[in-house]
Amino acid sequence: MPAFTLSLALRSSAPLDDAAIDSLRAVLRPDDPELRVWREPDRAVLRVATECTAPDLDAALDLGMTLADEANAACPGRVFEVAAMGDEDSQVWRAGP
Repeated sequence: MPAFTLSLALRSSAPLDDAAIDSLRAVLRPDDPELRVWREPDRAVLRVATECTAPDLDAALDLGMTLADEANAACPGRVFEVAAMGDEDSQVWRAGP
């Protein structure tokens, strides 16, 4: 099955300090060794990325949307971008204005 990179961006409704990021890492897929969580400096934007396998790009994006739901449940705010990237193509979902 093909491998994909999933990434998402969430605009937090709460301040994102180091303690908030550590807290999120502890609850968001703690058994996923590929999961990366970071914040953009000087912005209330949380970034999350991981790897997955899926039959195709559409299925990978669906897995990315599931990850977005999980991140949004752990960090109040609004997910505004979810991406699935393979070796040859990518697919991105963006929230409307």
